[in-house]
Amino acid sequence: MTPVITPARKTPVRTTRARRTRAPRSFALLAPVLMIAGILHAQDTVYYETWDIDNLETIGGHPVTYLGDPVVVSTETGNAVEFDGDGDRLLVDANPIGTSREFTVEVIFWPDACYPENADPRFLHIQDPTDPQNKRVMIELRLTPDNRCYLDGFMNTDNDNLTLVDESLTHPTETWLHAAITYKEGVFKTYVNGVEELSGNVGYQELILGETGKTSLGSRMDERNWFRGKIKTVKVTRKALSPAEFLYHGSTAGGSGRFYGYQEDSFSVYPVPADHELIIEPRPGIHSDFKFGITDLLGRVWNSREICDPSSPPLKVNISRLENGIYLLRLRTDAASQTSTILVHHPD
Repeated sequence: MTPVITPARKTPVRTTRARRTRAPRSFALLAPVLMIAGILHAQDTVYYETWDIDNLETIGGHPVTYLGDPVVVSTETGNAVEFDGDGDRLLVDANPIGTSREFTVEVIFWPDACYPENADPRFLHIQDPTDPQNKRVMIELRLTPDNRCYLDGFMNTDNDNLTLVDESLTHPTETWLHAAITYKEGVFKTYVNGVEELSGNVGYQELILGETGKTSLGSRMDERNWFRGKIKTVKVTRKALSPAEFLYHGSTAGGSGRFYGYQEDSFSVYPVPADHELIIEPRPGIHSDFKFGITDLLGRVWNSREICDPSSPPLKVNISRLENGIYLLRLRTDAASQTSTILVHHPD
């Protein structure tokens, strides 16, 4: 199927309605995101952020402002945020793509069967709202009259734009889905449940996105095209990943819409940035012994330990002697390994 290529979308005059909002908390940035990405790339480590969408205050260590009445709900795969399709939105104060020249954006979500009320949600939108060129990256959805859905991936750069959509590539609603978009060397691709659907060419002159920006979850940045359903996880990687590297890969069996094969980090590591203490918390279901080690970007080991009782309270690691900077935390169990980037920042 040849991707549909549309002209640049024009943002209409914004009409606002009074809605409840919570002021975001203020967090100091350790260093410009571009500098961090450059350092990590030099060490053959790809910068990425995995966001658990499980609260209304901070996502991935970034401040959040919410509109409407999104609700944190418990699901069979952990907490998620539910959107009612009528003014619910999370605005994360971060652009995790930054100025990278390639990227992967993944989202694990549950679309409700809500045609025609919410038939065209723009449920993940990354952009600097003050950018006069309206450069943006979006993952959108379309619902059909029989309450199936199909993906719409969109990019608008400083020189070009591209929509990837095919209404024949439908998927069930009322189930967990994994969607992904990738971009590298001018090629933009979309995936659902680890299966490539469409690809096309879109170029840029100087930047795909600016260094700063925000991420809107549940609607467009300008508060329209509302999403009804749940969002659980968003991951952004500054590299075009293959499906085998996605959070979820495989496909639904026999069209049954069963969600399986979801892979996530075995440990939560926080806060971001960390000051004097780093907390390592095994995910529910992790019962085996594990080892961890903290190294700097030159490979020097600053701390290491073996933990023989993962059922005890979250592990607190004293990092007060580490200088401000970027470190790698490597965790290993008998069954899996995980490497996380940690940022250490001691306020003056």
